[in-house]
Amino acid sequence: MDSTGSNCRLLFDVGGTFLKAVVADSAGELIPESEFSCPMPSDGSRDEIVGALAASVARGAAFVSSRGQTLGGLGVAFPGPFDFARGIPLMEHKFRQIYGLSLDDLLHGLPETGAEMPIRFMHDVNAALLGEMTRGNARSFGNAALVTLGTGLGFACCLDREIQYAPMGSPRISIFRLPCRGGILEDWVSKRGLLRIHAGRCGCSDPSLTVADLARMAFAGDLPARETFADAGRILARAIGGVLARNRIECLLMGGQISRSFVLMEPVLREELAAVPTLRMIAPAAHIGEAAFYGLLAGLERLAGVKPDVGIRTVGCGA
Repeated sequence: MDSTGSNCRLLFDVGGTFLKAVVADSAGELIPESEFSCPMPSDGSRDEIVGALAASVARGAAFVSSRGQTLGGLGVAFPGPFDFARGIPLMEHKFRQIYGLSLDDLLHGLPETGAEMPIRFMHDVNAALLGEMTRGNARSFGNAALVTLGTGLGFACCLDREIQYAPMGSPRISIFRLPCRGGILEDWVSKRGLLRIHAGRCGCSDPSLTVADLARMAFAGDLPARETFADAGRILARAIGGVLARNRIECLLMGGQISRSFVLMEPVLREELAAVPTLRMIAPAAHIGEAAFYGLLAGLERLAGVKPDVGIRTVGCGA
């Protein structure tokens, strides 16, 4: 892959409902007018999911061609469980209909790609942390961690500038199943967790209420809404303080859509994590919506040997 020529890279960030896509130019800059999203429901049929992937590749490749350039690589951020080295989803709770299907073979078999196209699969949270390590708020730290708050709860970390992978490429350290209040941490620190906390504070549940509504209420001064975010931050901090201390984390970043309301949790996070001796920064990710794309770019560059001095080594997953 020639980083100095006309090659572009097509990057996908797969969520539970939509696939987000963007094209990066030969200099590694995201092209705003190339951004699009495609419905890709995690509970959809195999044909729906495969069709969304194929249609997104075709749309991205058409954009590249319209600029008189060539497609030189494809990066895909996906949730796990997933065999990221072989491009095989292994999820049973979502994307069940493509369990065991080689997405690597599928994507290499499309007319816009071909057998020789560089394709890199990465766990979405690992990709986001790698993006923050290369272009974001983790650039100056050896030991950093990223917590992603959204529909679920994700965690990734790097130690001595090495992303910590489990054998198949997922984050080596997981926090979503940590015991918490008779359940697991994700029950209390996630979309459903915030709504659950708020319902408990108000003594009732509003099925039409969203986390975005809660954030707007909190920023407008609504006390129960503000206390809901503070409660979630306190629960999170108390659950992960030991993890951060044991791994000598210096920089803790918050990603995911809920982290756009970071300021509502910031005071309690700082208070509760003050005892972690190595922690020097607590901040939102610099690129909440784009970090995974930047991480995929870094992964493709390493795959192609374009930037071997990127300063980041990886462990596990054969990377």
